[in-house]
Amino acid sequence: MRQKVSSALSIKNPTADRLFLIKCLIMEISVLGGEKEIGGNKILVEHKGTRIFLDFGMSFAQVGKCYCEFLQPRKCAALKDFFELGLLPEIKGVYREDYIRHMNLPKEERSIDAVFLSHAHMDHTQYIHFLRTDIPIYSTSPTKIILEVMEETGIGSFSDYVTACESFTFYRNTKGGFSRVTRRNADFVKNRIFNIMSPENKVTIGSLEIEMVPVDHSLPGACAYIIRSDEGNLVYTGDIRFHGSNGNLTSDFVKKAAAANPKWLLCEGTRIDSTDKTSESDVKTKLTNEISKSNGMVFIEHPIRDTDRTKSIFLSARQNKREFVVNLKLANILKSLGDLAPFSLDDVKILVPQKSWGLICKEGYSCEQVAQDYEAWERKFIGLKNSITFKDLQKNPERFAVSMNMWEMGQLIDIKPKGALWIKSSCEPFCEEMELDEERKKNWLKHFSIKESFAHASGHASGDEIRALIKEVNADKLIPIHTEHPELF
Repeated sequence: MRQKVSSALSIKNPTADRLFLIKCLIMEISVLGGEKEIGGNKILVEHKGTRIFLDFGMSFAQVGKCYCEFLQPRKCAALKDFFELGLLPEIKGVYREDYIRHMNLPKEERSIDAVFLSHAHMDHTQYIHFLRTDIPIYSTSPTKIILEVMEETGIGSFSDYVTACESFTFYRNTKGGFSRVTRRNADFVKNRIFNIMSPENKVTIGSLEIEMVPVDHSLPGACAYIIRSDEGNLVYTGDIRFHGSNGNLTSDFVKKAAAANPKWLLCEGTRIDSTDKTSESDVKTKLTNEISKSNGMVFIEHPIRDTDRTKSIFLSARQNKREFVVNLKLANILKSLGDLAPFSLDDVKILVPQKSWGLICKEGYSCEQVAQDYEAWERKFIGLKNSITFKDLQKNPERFAVSMNMWEMGQLIDIKPKGALWIKSSCEPFCEEMELDEERKKNWLKHFSIKESFAHASGHASGDEIRALIKEVNADKLIPIHTEHPELF
């Protein structure tokens, strides 16, 4: 059900199906994901025939109600499972033509003019996998780079982010028969239409003018948007914080948003109920102190796409005369970011784990044989002068601070750490599945007698900061998103 609420009325009563719509004389704002939940942002803005999306992310909460690690939406059903369970909005002219064709639905004309991404977290970008390839996507340069890395490394269940490989399609093979298309068939892989935005250049899409404004968040390239129309201006915060290394960006955004005299404010409120203001500087201090107390190896669990945190760990390790050891996925992010990375890949060690047959630590095998244990993107880090294996870690464990996470803990069996410390520098579990993972992790730590400590700062503004933002921007209408507590607004 699509309930339309007059712009003259209160917006405190969202509908049960996670959708409310503010009906204006000309502008319509449909929150199709991100209402009364954290993440899943999909916001449709319509004005005089122009239709744009602000983000197109996955709702972890909604997916978790019906799916888990070993129960996922069926590929064979294309979009059917997503529509049935309300994970994707049923809107014509939005989704990939190969998926529509596979569902025996009639061909559709494109109905969306553009998608604007605020940042590269999956709750804002995951479902662009399902979008038509002829829909232009606008983002910052770091956002696109991170999406390219995520696609290359296969992060996420549906990872056609910057390209799209045609699905449910056959091609005629060299024997005259038919084979299924894969990514090896370059003719069937299309590049999405990505447009890189900068603060200096506004973009005009139909009747709307869109300005990208950089903000601080827990990964590079995050931004907010100011959308101007003859019906009034709309401000979309994306995800923001003031306490990170670049908190000044968010403060500058608030000033620009207020100067735009907006009619509508789409405001995130992940931590509207929190007063904690732990800063990234506080985290760095805690990391430095904790590392200094350890005589053995130090492992740090952290979000690898948060380059602010990665920099804090790097500096803390260096201050303690330790070498920071990164995993292959983090090495790939740093390499891809290039000059945008917080430090050079040459300044760290790269841990190459045993995989597949485990030939990396065995003698008598050629480079070509060893390389077959790894994905194509991983092979570029094997054999570098700063690449190491678990054997190097064993020799001088007190020299290293190692990036590690739950999914790599099997390497502890090779490393065999003694007197080690595990620093959790990521958020606490916020769902049952994460709690189970945390319990498994603690079992590993207990097995190897590894001590644990905590040093983390959120990627989101506190409740006091959000309320101050709302007051300063002073929009006519406030639309709470990305929050489980809209009533606190």
